[in-house]
Amino acid sequence: MRHSRRAPAFGIIRERDHLNRMFLEQLHREDYRHRSVIDIGTGTGRVVWEIASRAHRVLGVDRDEKRLMEARAYAGLRGFGRVDFVRGDAETTAWSAWRAEPFDFVTAHLCMSEAIIFRASRHLTAGGKIILGAHHKENWRENGRGSGHAFSEDEIRDFLTESGFAIEFLGLDVTVVECGDLRDAERVLGPTLVRKWVEDGRWEGLSDSFEKGTRQITLAYVVAKAVKLAHGPVED
Repeated sequence: MRHSRRAPAFGIIRERDHLNRMFLEQLHREDYRHRSVIDIGTGTGRVVWEIASRAHRVLGVDRDEKRLMEARAYAGLRGFGRVDFVRGDAETTAWSAWRAEPFDFVTAHLCMSEAIIFRASRHLTAGGKIILGAHHKENWRENGRGSGHAFSEDEIRDFLTESGFAIEFLGLDVTVVECGDLRDAERVLGPTLVRKWVEDGRWEGLSDSFEKGTRQITLAYVVAKAVKLAHGPVED
């Protein structure tokens, strides 16, 4: 499935910090009652808040303690008693270190690697699902280098099938953002990303693209949902 659209910069700025809409659609199609969920790369808990009121237990994992502190504070304000946040590296740590029992769902929004899918397959129940959203290879292509953590649909498909998943959904969500000038681009990307691009040279690449007349930024996400077909012993 592929969804494409063109949109002016002012319409996208409001969506900059939102979860990808295709990912959200797949997330909200599931029944989380009496189910446990682990959210990988949880950050401040954006995915967790979407399902916390419906799930039996949600665990958010991230390497950034500062962002986790913000998530814990928000959970306290909202009264989410069945939500926990732990600091850890989901690529190198056996997830059984955080919970002995396997999970029913794994979610990961813009935190993706082959290692994460591999570990998800070993810490999901039989019939458990992974729901992921990642940058696609087309993402930010105008800067000349794209995203350093981007995947093609074929790569995601291969990672999932090689780890024993059956794919239920695989989609590409592309938005071409039309910018009047580089100031529009700054607003679309946000200050943190602009600073990073200035440091690593990608902002210069985007500037060159704008000077040549390609005044746009491509936002592309690959979204997948897959079912674990078989669950053997948990492995480290």
